[in-house]
Amino acid sequence: MTGEASARARTLRPRTPTFVDGRSWVFWTMVLLAIVAFSQVAPLVLESLLANPASGFYAAAVWGAYGLVFASAVYLLELYERRRVINVIGALLWGAVVAVGMSHIAGPSMHTIVGARMGEDSLWLSSIAAPLVEEPLKALGVIALALIPGSRIRTVADGAFYGGMIGLGFQVVEGFLYTARTAALAGDAMETVTQMFVLRGIVAGLWSHAAFSAVAGAGIAFFFVSVAPALQRWAVALGSLGAAMALHAFLNSPVIQGTQVSSALIKGVPIVAVLLTTLHVSHLRERAVFARTARVTVPDHLVSPADFEVLSTRNRRRHARAEMRDRHGRPASRDLHRLQRAQLALLVAAHSDGMISSRAAEAAGRVTSARSSLAWSIVGR
Repeated sequence: MTGEASARARTLRPRTPTFVDGRSWVFWTMVLLAIVAFSQVAPLVLESLLANPASGFYAAAVWGAYGLVFASAVYLLELYERRRVINVIGALLWGAVVAVGMSHIAGPSMHTIVGARMGEDSLWLSSIAAPLVEEPLKALGVIALALIPGSRIRTVADGAFYGGMIGLGFQVVEGFLYTARTAALAGDAMETVTQMFVLRGIVAGLWSHAAFSAVAGAGIAFFFVSVAPALQRWAVALGSLGAAMALHAFLNSPVIQGTQVSSALIKGVPIVAVLLTTLHVSHLRERAVFARTARVTVPDHLVSPADFEVLSTRNRRRHARAEMRDRHGRPASRDLHRLQRAQLALLVAAHSDGMISSRAAEAAGRVTSARSSLAWSIVGR
C-alpha cells in the first residue's frame, strides 16, 4: 500500500462511539496516567477515611452526593445533546484521579519554586502555586478528549461541558480530602464535616474548579474546532487557560478580607460573570453551528431551518409542546417531544459524522417515524 493510500485508510477509519479507542495512543496514555495517578490518590483517600472512620465516611457520602447531583443537573440540562455517559465518566475520572494524583506529585515542587521567590511565609504562596499546577493538568484532560474522535468534541460548548466535568471531579475529591482531614483533627468531627462542606461545596463550590475548567475547556475546544487563523486559535486557547489560572488564584488569594463566607461570596461575583459570559458565547456558537447544519446539510423534510428555529432553545421547544398539548392533547405533545429529540440527534450526527454516516441514517429513520406518529396523533385520532 502506498503512503497516500495508507493515509487515506487512516482518514476513513470509523470513529469509536466513545473516547475508549484501543487504536489511539492518546487513550493508552490516559490509561497509563490514570494508573500512576491512582497509586497516589488511593492512599490519600484510604488515609482520610481511616483517620476518623465516622467523619471520613460522612465526608465521602456528602461529597459523593454533591458530585452526583451537580453532574446529573448539568448533564440533563444540556441544550442540544446529552453526551454519552461513558465520556462524562471519563471526564469526571480525569479530574478526580489523574489531575488530583498528578497534582500531588507536582504540587510540592511548584510550591518550593514559588516559595523560593515569594518567601515561604507569603500569604499569596498557595494562590500562585496551586493554579500553575492544577489548571494545566485539568486542561490536559480536555486536550486528550479532543484528540480522540470518539469523544466528539465538535463545538466550543463541548469543551466547556467536559472542562466543567473534569473540574467537578477534581473539586469533589479535593473537597473530600480536605474536609476529612480537617474533621479528623477537630473536636467535633461530624459538625466540622458539615461546616467544611457548606463552605467549600455550597458557598464557594459553584465558582470553584468546575467553573475554572469550563472556561479553559471552552478555549481549548475553540482551538480544535475553529477555522480561524492559527494565531487566533492559540491566543484563545492560551488566554482561556490563563484566565482559569487567574480566577483560581483570585479565589485563593487574601485580596479580600472578612469572614470566609463573605470573602468567598464577593470573590464569586467576577468568577460567575466570566463563567456565564463563556457559556453564553459557547452556546451562541453552538447554535450557529447547528443552524448551518439544518440549513445546508440536513434535508428540509427532516429538519428545516424553520424547524431549527423551534429547536434552537429549550424554552421554544417547551412552548411548542405546550401549544401542541393545548390543541391536540397530551399524546400529540409526547410525540412532538420525541420528534424534537430525534431531530436534535440527527443534527448532532450530521455535524459530527456527515449525512451519509450510519449514525445519521439511523437518526433520520427516527425522525421519519416520529413525524408519522405525530401526524397520526393529530389527524388519525
